[in-house]
Amino acid sequence: MRWRGLLEAAADLAWGGSCAGCGRPGPVCCPACARLVRGQPPRPVPLDDLAGVVWARGEYADELRALILACKERQGLGLVPLLAELAVGSVAAVLRESWRSGPVVVMPIPSSRATVAARGFDLTWLLARGVARRLSRLGMQIRAQRGLVLAAGTRDQVGLGVVDRTVNRQHSLRALPGPAAQVVLVDDIVTTGATLTAAAHELEAAGHRLLGAGVVAATPRRDGRRWRSP
Repeated sequence: MRWRGLLEAAADLAWGGSCAGCGRPGPVCCPACARLVRGQPPRPVPLDDLAGVVWARGEYADELRALILACKERQGLGLVPLLAELAVGSVAAVLRESWRSGPVVVMPIPSSRATVAARGFDLTWLLARGVARRLSRLGMQIRAQRGLVLAAGTRDQVGLGVVDRTVNRQHSLRALPGPAAQVVLVDDIVTTGATLTAAAHELEAAGHRLLGAGVVAATPRRDGRRWRSP
């Protein structure tokens, strides 16, 4: 049995053998939920400061939301390969729009040490590695690299309102030293875009070229603006 099967079997034992997306008895993600989330095409997210730059695979709702929450809150390591597969579609859409040639670095939005310790794994780093691994098989010069760190005093964004998120992310990220690169950011969820905006400013100030950001899901906007078709 491959390592993915072992992880899913362990997750089934921990969760009582039910799908994290719909709750039906069975594997950690049943075939119906897997087909549903895989069937959502990537679309650009309507963010004021990053319009056309951020692509997501679906709205943070229903089965996709349940799968992400299960992965993040129940130590669902067995769901990471599926979420990485979804992120590949978003990153591929970014590259289709912005990339022309040359090596590319897939860079995760960093998680706090407390978050990583609580989950037992670094989700965004695993997503970035999964994306780079899959796209490199197509012959691209692409690799995952940690290039951003959280500044001291930065709070977790979970539970913060729009204004607090923006303030919290101002000067909250720092680019690590390194040669200039073409960068695609990777994250699990985008809400207001405050984190991605801060990351974009920091990377550009360090001399990198930001191609865009690929995320798994985007929180539905409260102002009623909807995604447009790609």
